[in-house]
Amino acid sequence: MTISEEPVQDLDESRPDLRVGIPEREAARKALKAHLAAERLHSTEYDQRWADCREARTQAELLRIFADPPAPHPDLPNLPGPSADTDDDISPLAVSVGVALLVGLPVTVVLGFAYGAWWTLAVPVTVSVAMVYAEHLMAMTRNRQAQEELGPNCC
Repeated sequence: MTISEEPVQDLDESRPDLRVGIPEREAARKALKAHLAAERLHSTEYDQRWADCREARTQAELLRIFADPPAPHPDLPNLPGPSADTDDDISPLAVSVGVALLVGLPVTVVLGFAYGAWWTLAVPVTVSVAMVYAEHLMAMTRNRQAQEELGPNCC
Protein backbone atom coordinates (compact mmCIF):
# COMPACT_ATOMS: atom_id res chain seq x y z
CA MET A 1 0.00 0.00 0.00
CA THR A 2 1.13 3.51 -0.69
CA ILE A 3 -0.09 6.90 0.29
CA SER A 4 -2.33 8.70 -2.15
CA GLU A 5 -2.56 12.36 -3.11
CA GLU A 6 -6.22 11.92 -4.06
CA PRO A 7 -9.11 12.97 -1.81
CA VAL A 8 -10.51 10.45 0.65
CA GLN A 9 -12.37 7.76 -1.28
CA ASP A 10 -16.16 7.77 -1.19
CA LEU A 11 -17.80 5.50 1.33
CA ASP A 12 -20.95 4.81 -0.68
CA GLU A 13 -23.23 1.98 0.36
CA SER A 14 -22.80 0.09 -2.93
CA ARG A 15 -19.15 -0.71 -2.19
CA PRO A 16 -18.52 -3.57 0.23
CA ASP A 17 -16.65 -2.51 3.35
CA LEU A 18 -13.45 -4.51 3.23
CA ARG A 19 -11.38 -5.41 6.26
CA VAL A 20 -7.95 -3.89 6.61
CA GLY A 21 -4.69 -5.55 7.54
CA ILE A 22 -1.09 -4.64 8.21
CA PRO A 23 -0.35 -3.15 4.73
CA GLU A 24 -3.32 -0.76 4.96
CA ARG A 25 -2.43 0.25 8.51
CA GLU A 26 1.19 0.87 7.47
CA ALA A 27 -0.01 3.08 4.59
CA ALA A 28 -2.13 5.02 7.10
CA ARG A 29 0.86 5.37 9.44
CA LYS A 30 3.00 6.76 6.62
CA ALA A 31 0.28 9.27 5.74
CA LEU A 32 -0.03 10.29 9.39
CA LYS A 33 3.76 10.74 9.61
CA ALA A 34 3.60 12.99 6.54
CA HIS A 35 0.95 15.11 8.29
CA LEU A 36 3.06 15.21 11.45
CA ALA A 37 6.12 16.30 9.47
CA ALA A 38 4.05 19.02 7.76
CA GLU A 39 2.94 20.16 11.25
CA ARG A 40 -0.73 19.54 10.48
CA LEU A 41 -0.90 17.27 13.53
CA HIS A 42 0.48 17.62 17.04
CA SER A 43 2.28 14.63 18.47
CA THR A 44 -0.63 13.81 20.81
CA GLU A 45 -3.11 13.93 17.91
CA TYR A 46 -0.74 11.75 15.82
CA ASP A 47 -0.57 9.22 18.68
CA GLN A 48 -4.36 9.19 19.00
CA ARG A 49 -4.95 8.79 15.27
CA TRP A 50 -2.30 6.04 15.03
CA ALA A 51 -4.01 4.22 17.91
CA ASP A 52 -7.30 4.56 16.01
CA CYS A 53 -5.62 3.15 12.88
CA ARG A 54 -4.36 0.13 14.81
CA GLU A 55 -7.88 -0.49 16.13
CA ALA A 56 -9.61 0.03 12.76
CA ARG A 57 -11.04 -3.16 11.33
CA THR A 58 -12.56 -1.89 8.08
CA GLN A 59 -11.65 0.58 5.35
CA ALA A 60 -14.49 2.87 6.44
CA GLU A 61 -13.09 3.08 9.98
CA LEU A 62 -9.62 3.78 8.61
CA LEU A 63 -10.81 6.44 6.17
CA ARG A 64 -12.80 8.26 8.88
CA ILE A 65 -9.46 9.04 10.54
CA PHE A 66 -8.47 10.95 7.37
CA ALA A 67 -11.77 12.80 6.87
CA ASP A 68 -10.43 16.25 7.90
CA PRO A 69 -6.75 16.47 6.88
CA PRO A 70 -5.76 17.18 3.26
CA ALA A 71 -3.75 14.72 1.17
CA PRO A 72 -1.86 12.45 1.57
CA HIS A 73 -4.29 9.69 2.51
CA PRO A 74 -3.71 5.93 2.59
CA ASP A 75 -4.28 4.26 -0.77
CA LEU A 76 -6.75 1.45 -0.11
CA PRO A 77 -7.91 -1.21 -2.59
CA ASN A 78 -11.54 -1.02 -3.69
CA LEU A 79 -12.25 -4.66 -4.36
CA PRO A 80 -10.10 -7.76 -4.27
CA GLY A 81 -9.12 -8.83 -7.76
CA PRO A 82 -9.39 -12.31 -9.17
CA SER A 83 -6.80 -14.74 -7.99
CA ALA A 84 -3.77 -15.04 -10.25
CA ASP A 85 -3.53 -18.72 -9.39
CA THR A 86 -6.31 -20.55 -11.22
CA ASP A 87 -5.47 -23.93 -9.68
CA ASP A 88 -5.78 -22.78 -6.07
CA ASP A 89 -8.41 -25.46 -5.41
CA ILE A 90 -5.82 -28.25 -5.69
CA SER A 91 -2.82 -27.94 -3.42
CA PRO A 92 0.58 -29.29 -4.41
CA LEU A 93 0.30 -31.72 -1.51
CA ALA A 94 -2.92 -33.20 -2.92
CA VAL A 95 -1.26 -33.64 -6.30
CA SER A 96 1.78 -35.32 -4.73
CA VAL A 97 -0.31 -37.68 -2.62
CA GLY A 98 -2.49 -38.49 -5.64
CA VAL A 99 0.54 -39.32 -7.79
CA ALA A 100 2.09 -41.41 -5.01
CA LEU A 101 -1.09 -43.42 -4.61
CA LEU A 102 -1.99 -43.68 -8.31
CA VAL A 103 1.49 -44.90 -9.26
CA GLY A 104 2.38 -46.75 -6.07
CA LEU A 105 -0.77 -48.82 -5.55
CA PRO A 106 -0.86 -50.46 -9.01
CA VAL A 107 2.86 -51.24 -8.78
CA THR A 108 2.24 -52.74 -5.34
CA VAL A 109 -0.62 -54.92 -6.61
CA VAL A 110 1.52 -56.21 -9.50
CA LEU A 111 4.41 -56.98 -7.13
CA GLY A 112 1.97 -58.61 -4.72
CA PHE A 113 0.57 -60.98 -7.35
CA ALA A 114 3.84 -61.64 -9.16
CA TYR A 115 6.20 -62.08 -6.23
CA GLY A 116 3.97 -62.23 -3.17
CA ALA A 117 5.51 -58.99 -1.93
CA TRP A 118 2.42 -57.49 -0.32
CA TRP A 119 4.57 -55.59 2.14
CA THR A 120 5.27 -53.08 -0.67
CA LEU A 121 1.75 -51.73 -0.07
CA ALA A 122 3.24 -49.90 2.89
CA VAL A 123 5.51 -47.79 0.66
CA PRO A 124 2.93 -45.55 -1.10
CA VAL A 125 0.82 -45.33 2.06
CA THR A 126 3.84 -44.33 4.15
CA VAL A 127 4.96 -41.76 1.59
CA SER A 128 1.46 -40.26 1.50
CA VAL A 129 1.20 -40.05 5.28
CA ALA A 130 4.69 -38.51 5.51
CA MET A 131 3.80 -35.82 2.94
CA VAL A 132 0.58 -34.94 4.75
CA TYR A 133 2.42 -34.69 8.07
CA ALA A 134 5.18 -32.54 6.52
CA GLU A 135 2.57 -30.15 5.10
CA HIS A 136 0.91 -29.97 8.52
CA LEU A 137 4.23 -29.02 10.16
CA MET A 138 4.95 -26.40 7.49
CA ALA A 139 1.48 -24.86 7.93
CA MET A 140 2.02 -24.64 11.70
CA THR A 141 5.36 -22.92 11.12
CA ARG A 142 3.81 -20.44 8.66
CA ASN A 143 1.01 -19.63 11.12
CA ARG A 144 3.48 -19.14 13.97
CA GLN A 145 5.66 -16.83 11.85
CA ALA A 146 2.62 -14.79 10.78
CA GLN A 147 1.57 -14.36 14.41
CA GLU A 148 5.08 -13.28 15.40
CA GLU A 149 5.13 -10.70 12.59
CA LEU A 150 1.82 -9.24 13.76
CA GLY A 151 3.11 -8.83 17.28
CA PRO A 152 1.12 -8.85 20.50
CA ASN A 153 -0.42 -5.37 20.03
CA CYS A 154 -1.82 -5.79 16.53
CA CYS A 155 -5.24 -7.07 15.61
